[in-house]
Amino acid sequence: MVIWGLLLFLMNGCNSESKTQTGTMECAFEWSGPLYEGSNPAQELVKVDLASLLGNPVQEGMKIMKIQLKSAELSGDSASALNGIASLVLSIASDDPSLPMKELAVLNPVAAPSGQATLKPSPEAELSDFFAQKEFYLVVDAGISADRDQNLRLTGKFQWEIQYR
Repeated sequence: MVIWGLLLFLMNGCNSESKTQTGTMECAFEWSGPLYEGSNPAQELVKVDLASLLGNPVQEGMKIMKIQLKSAELSGDSASALNGIASLVLSIASDDPSLPMKELAVLNPVAAPSGQATLKPSPEAELSDFFAQKEFYLVVDAGISADRDQNLRLTGKFQWEIQYR
C-alpha cells in the first residue's frame, strides 16, 4: 500500500499542472464587389504567435494541450455593412493536407441593423494542431441573400482559450 502511494505521489509530481489563459486576435476580411447571392468566402492568413496571444513569452518545454474558440465577433465599417447578409460561418484551414478544414462558429440568421454579429462557437472544435503550424487561415463565408455591387469589409475579433503546461 505504501508503494502505491509513493508511486502515485511521484507520478503527480512529474506532471505539472496545466494552466488556462485566454488570448484575443483581430483580423480583417475583405470581399470585392460585385458579390452574388449565396456563399461568398474570404480568408485571412494568420501567422502563429503564441507569445503575443498569451501576452507573455513562450517558455522552452511549454506544451499546448488544447485550444478552443470562445467567442467570435464580426463587425462592419458601418451599421449597414451587414445588410443583405443572411448567414456567417467562420472556419479554420491549413496548407497541411492532414488537417481538414474545421467549422469554428456560425450565425444564422444575421440581425443586420446593428452592424455587428456575434457568432456561436462550436464547443467540439479543438485547434491545437492548427496552432502548432507556422500559419493557418481563418475563413469567413458570408451567405448573401441578394446580389450586391458594394465591397464588404468585416473586422473579426476572436477570443481563444488556451490550455498549456
